Amino acid sequence: MNKLASLLLASCISVGVIPHTTLASEPTSHEQKTKRHQMKPFAHLEKRLLSDKAIRHLELTQTQQDKLKAVFATYKAQLEDLKEAYPSKPRQAFKSIIEADTFDKTQAQLLLEEHSPKKQAFMLTMLEARHAIHHILTDEQRSKIAKRKRKYMANMQHKRDN
Repeated sequence: MNKLASLLLASCISVGVIPHTTLASEPTSHEQKTKRHQMKPFAHLEKRLLSDKAIRHLELTQTQQDKLKAVFATYKAQLEDLKEAYPSKPRQAFKSIIEADTFDKTQAQLLLEEHSPKKQAFMLTMLEARHAIHHILTDEQRSKIAKRKRKYMANMQHKRDN
């Protein structure tokens, strides 16, 4: 009887440990969010518009797909160049201002002014690319995208309310 109880206890422990170890190798939601935020510019938009499902849903022609790929390639290169123009550690500079014994307003303003033109150039490039993408799609395709976006936003609002 003692051996049976020991065997049962050992099997329960091993069964309890196995799922825990398999889950430990899966990424946490924080790691997934971090990975998503580190995606290259337009990666999410490109993935959504050029996925098989989107191509079927929007009924994109081959010429539209080729034009979209060209737009993504062009603007991705421009955004990567702008990204390289950013200071290597902007957060570190902000952090040093925050952690300083006294607040140096002039240094903070200089840092913000330094970032402003680069951010404006980045946003301008993003807007140009979105404009180009918008004009590749037909009115019907744009309305399908708008409908899906409204549905998604309604679902998100519903989740927040609950």
